[in-house]
Amino acid sequence: MKPITVDIKEIVKQVFVDISSKTISEQQKLGDVFDKVLKANNISGVKISGFKDKHLFVNVDSSARLYQINLIKNKILTELKSELADIEKISFKIGKVN
Repeated sequence: MKPITVDIKEIVKQVFVDISSKTISEQQKLGDVFDKVLKANNISGVKISGFKDKHLFVNVDSSARLYQINLIKNKILTELKSELADIEKISFKIGKVN
């Protein structure tokens, strides 16, 4: 039996190219949908800080805004889910928005 020669560097390189291009387009779509939902609800002073395991993490610029957003959190989540089935949970916290 003859061993198969595989250039592992090329395989790894191709895997990273596939992952990064998919990730960038998914991030762009998430950002676009998120901005649309925020504008529809007249919300500012927030920024996506992360997304992991269908959980969206969002930073808010003040405690007053955090309170305001938590009042309509379920509405925001429903609107996001209607366009992005990948989101199951959303969390807001005070943090950097710049």
